[in-house]
Amino acid sequence: MENKIEKKYIPLAEYFSSATDDKIQLSFTEIETIMGHSLPNSSYLNKSWWKKTKPPLKHYLAWIEQGYYVTTIQPGYHVTFEKPSSNSNAELDSLENAKNTFITRSIETDDARDLAKLLSKLDAETDFMLYGKNERDPSVQSVRKKITNLRKNNSSSIIVAVVEGQIGGLISISGNKAPRAKHRASIYIGIIQKFTNQGIGTLLLKDAEKWAISNSIQRLELSVCKSNAIAINMFNKFGFTIDGERKQSLKINDEFENEIYMSKLLNI
Repeated sequence: MENKIEKKYIPLAEYFSSATDDKIQLSFTEIETIMGHSLPNSSYLNKSWWKKTKPPLKHYLAWIEQGYYVTTIQPGYHVTFEKPSSNSNAELDSLENAKNTFITRSIETDDARDLAKLLSKLDAETDFMLYGKNERDPSVQSVRKKITNLRKNNSSSIIVAVVEGQIGGLISISGNKAPRAKHRASIYIGIIQKFTNQGIGTLLLKDAEKWAISNSIQRLELSVCKSNAIAINMFNKFGFTIDGERKQSLKINDEFENEIYMSKLLNI
């Protein structure tokens, strides 16, 4: 795929590759969120850009090679992609059992607004984060600056999960510049509640480990609230071990909370 289409369309190809619905409608904003890049002006102005299936442009391979075709276009608003069904009479799985389509990718500067919204939502949804609801208000400008700085070095990174056209989770990898600590990095993971229990956390951890190894990081570290049994169990399954416990590390809703420190040594 990388040899056929521009790099920026690869996340879109991965999205359609993992999709299970025969008919998908995506807004232009959702498509750009999946890509992590803006669509060209021609896609907003001309329906023919979406219907094109001939070189030299090859963006259409992102969906054509996954069996999807563009059926309707509302310029600037949404595009409908459909896959011919091999059994149009087959019963659909219930919505309750259906899993959301998602991909993971590295953060892009254009994600600043969506990332700021995600951080605020995570703070509001759970008591397991460092900040609570409305305790911080990350500005788009400050988030964009952070992303820009991250993309300039190889000791830190953010990987996001794009779920059904929106950023629904992330894993942050924070490394060290000091020579004696360059081999280790701390990670932070957050997924909004409606997208939990779908394997997103595991995939983010795998991507973080892959990124760490490629950047010569040999030890990943994290801290987690002792009462967050679900997260601790996930980290255990992924090979993290407990290093220790910091008592009364946090004060949440006027109650002290202990933190568990965990780590994983990577084979490089």
